[in-house]
Amino acid sequence: MKTYSISDIEALTGIRAHTIRIWEQRYSFFTPKRTETNIRYYDEEDLRLFLNIATLNENGYKISRISKMSSLEIIRVVNSLKGNHLDSEVQLKVLANAVVRLDEQEFENALNSCINKMGLSKAMETLIFPLFQKLGFMWKVGLINVVHEQFAMHLVCNKITIATCHLKNAPSGNGKRFILFLPQGELYEAALLYAKYMLLSNGHQVLYLGANLPAESVAKAISYYQPDHSLMVITNVRIEKNKNNTVNKMLEKMPDTPLMVVGAQVSEKMMEMHPRLLNFMDLNALAEMGYLNTVSVSS
Repeated sequence: MKTYSISDIEALTGIRAHTIRIWEQRYSFFTPKRTETNIRYYDEEDLRLFLNIATLNENGYKISRISKMSSLEIIRVVNSLKGNHLDSEVQLKVLANAVVRLDEQEFENALNSCINKMGLSKAMETLIFPLFQKLGFMWKVGLINVVHEQFAMHLVCNKITIATCHLKNAPSGNGKRFILFLPQGELYEAALLYAKYMLLSNGHQVLYLGANLPAESVAKAISYYQPDHSLMVITNVRIEKNKNNTVNKMLEKMPDTPLMVVGAQVSEKMMEMHPRLLNFMDLNALAEMGYLNTVSVSS
């Protein structure tokens, strides 16, 4: 069974280590375990309890009140809060907690309910992208590993694919032709799949090439498909460090096609040098260019 230090609990729950120590002294409903050398540690049941406490605490429940609840009552109250699928903060915590525990049923139930209540677009903007930012931080500090990210990414990509299959929009007469891809080293397709969903919903035509593609392969596809625009997403930290080189290579291999880059801050100097380059901080910025309002979404 995985064990956690008090700093792990702090990072995973947002409850400060100093606060945890005070609670342990004042309240008796949890007691840390200790190693033979008297170092405190926590197990998965402790983590689940702290996650539930954090959820209640952030929703106005004082620790003095929580301390008087039984374990079943804590779970019951937390479950009642989970039922508010329009509360992004609560649902973000629910999803993150499910990822930490690799609880597929919990993740699926929460995500399905939120998408049904909010719609896919709002769920992506207020829950899914913030969730991946949170998971990225947790991965950097060693609290989770690639398995957790892959777990969440796989389930989210499934939801986007299903929603895309249910779209009924026909291409618009004003629609453009797009090629979508991830450059070499980029493997996480959620943002790219969501871009496909948004573009198709707005009457554009999309050729989806997928992940980890060399510039030469993309250039060949462009020569066949003759798109109005190519679009790639950069989220991998290692790629971002050399993003200008990645973007420049793509521009060299596709000399006649405008390139949209989402998720990376390309240098202003490079953008000035390449009039075919458009850089967006996120997918919502596409709307400002008029690509996401030609046709209303229907599914």
